[in-house]
Amino acid sequence: MINSHKTVGVFVCGIGDEFKETLCRSINIAAKSFGFNVLIFSFIGRIGAKYDDYGRYEDRLLDIIPFDRLDGIIFENSNIFTNDMREKIYRRIRKCSCPVVVISEPCEDFYEVQFDNYRGITEMVGHFAKYHGFTRIGYMSGIEGHPDAVCRLSAFKAAMKENGLPEEGAGVFHGDFWYSKGGEAADFFIEKGLPQAIICANDYMAISLCTELENRGVRVPDDVCISGCDDTYEGKVFFPRITTIERNVSDAAFSAFSVIDNLLKGIPQERTVILPTKNHYGYSCGCSRESLRNEFIQRNGILSDTRTFRYHIYDTETAMLEMNRVSDIGQMAETFSKYCCNFGGFEKFFLFAYCDENGRASYENAYDSPTAQTIPAIWMDRYGTSVRPDGIFPVSDFLPCETGDDTACYYISHLHFGSHCFGYSTIKMVSVDPFNEFYNIWLMNIAVSLEALLHKNNIRQLMRELESESVHDKLTGMLNRRGFEKNAQTAFDAAREIPGEAAAIVIDMDRLKHVNDVYGHAEGDYAIRALGRIISGCCTENEIAGRTGGDEFYVFAPNYSAGKAECFQSRLTAGLDEFNRRENKPYVLSASCGIYLADISKHPFLEEFMKRGDEKMYAVKRERRLEAGEVR
Repeated sequence: MINSHKTVGVFVCGIGDEFKETLCRSINIAAKSFGFNVLIFSFIGRIGAKYDDYGRYEDRLLDIIPFDRLDGIIFENSNIFTNDMREKIYRRIRKCSCPVVVISEPCEDFYEVQFDNYRGITEMVGHFAKYHGFTRIGYMSGIEGHPDAVCRLSAFKAAMKENGLPEEGAGVFHGDFWYSKGGEAADFFIEKGLPQAIICANDYMAISLCTELENRGVRVPDDVCISGCDDTYEGKVFFPRITTIERNVSDAAFSAFSVIDNLLKGIPQERTVILPTKNHYGYSCGCSRESLRNEFIQRNGILSDTRTFRYHIYDTETAMLEMNRVSDIGQMAETFSKYCCNFGGFEKFFLFAYCDENGRASYENAYDSPTAQTIPAIWMDRYGTSVRPDGIFPVSDFLPCETGDDTACYYISHLHFGSHCFGYSTIKMVSVDPFNEFYNIWLMNIAVSLEALLHKNNIRQLMRELESESVHDKLTGMLNRRGFEKNAQTAFDAAREIPGEAAAIVIDMDRLKHVNDVYGHAEGDYAIRALGRIISGCCTENEIAGRTGGDEFYVFAPNYSAGKAECFQSRLTAGLDEFNRRENKPYVLSASCGIYLADISKHPFLEEFMKRGDEKMYAVKRERRLEAGEVR
């Protein structure tokens, strides 16, 4: 797919999260160690605690992933995925014949790499009960029913029982693995009678609980000890530093690749790999306190990160304003190239836009599902190591080929706005580090801009259609009087600048009233359309033709000659004869044609020039009537 190396697909959601960043970094390192390419299919999923709408449409990416060309799959199935999305990924990868390894939450259908969270919680309860001698220990759980929450709560109850304490401890509060339930949890435990310690199912909830307790005058760890889980960066720099349970993410990544490598080589492999956890006892449980110097160093680091974050916000704000101005995909590419400096160093960025078989791109025509073709809408390769496809290419190609044979890691994300599918982005970072959370903001910014560009293009198309309708005759499709005068005037003015002759050709259908009266207006319309096609077919020398009345047609012919006029008349006569012979109508389609050929510089006005052709046409018509013995 990319080069000669085998390729592993990784499904992960919310890379801006610290755990996911560390996991992606570790996956990149492990892949290089085992000699695999990696395609990390990055999903945004749930934004914050409430917003699921964007993640609702990310499943479209599953429709174009070349699953049959993946040699292995790793699925980090954490709670940031919407439940619907998680199930759709499960259903799709169950059909795959390659090895599949699931990290984080248990899943009996596949090979598993799991952390021994049960042991970590058990040891944490033992620490509070035995080392501190606490008997009143509360628990802040995660989302009810969530696999991680169920496992950790089960471990808490079992450990409490082993230590001769009530299973429910000093109370169990169900949080959401995020910051938003800290206030409710603080009130819950205060009302219960403040416990000596509260164990939280992750660091985010522990930080939130510490903050809310302090706001209520409860000091940590003086009045109550707090612990978390997952050993996050925020827990390390928070004061008091959170007592926590470390999960070695690097071990998880290497174990997952080891499982896939063994299976591909035919080496027997256990279905489940359990990785140990390690407890760190910090100041939030009163066990250790960082030196004052270390605390200052940490805070200086936070200040530096805050400054960097602020600059990234400025870049994002600027990019949002500039992206709102783009009027075509080229300007979007230029804007991205100029301002894409806040999500980490990258080597390549590609935006593949869905298109139809005619090359009409997704920002020109709305698609509610991926198409079979794409075009490279934005192409940024800073080292020129990928071959840009020409024109339209099948979505099954998925990625451009690498010119070298080093292992590669690409992050792939779906681009959509609501149900509108625009395509997918592909990015390759310079180092093993993944992009930061600002990349997802960029993707959503691009999606919004593509939606705006789609509307702009639709408006332009509508304006073109309205403009076309305003200058074209609905019956024949030729220019109408307005369209003829507009186009002929431009050509007339240009022709007067160059010495030479021009022709005013006026054609009028004969006996239209007779056709209408005898055969009906529908047949009369058919005859007019036929005459219009014949006249258009006669225009081979840049003539400008239009239907200017019911059965009257004008032709302006710049840079003309007597020979060209004679050829025009011959083509008209031949066209009429061919129609009458082929159609075998009960009437004869005929037309009177007057041609006025003159030095155009002697005629200052188009209207006056065309009037001379009109006079010629009526002279021909009178002569025909006299020949036919018709009464005038």
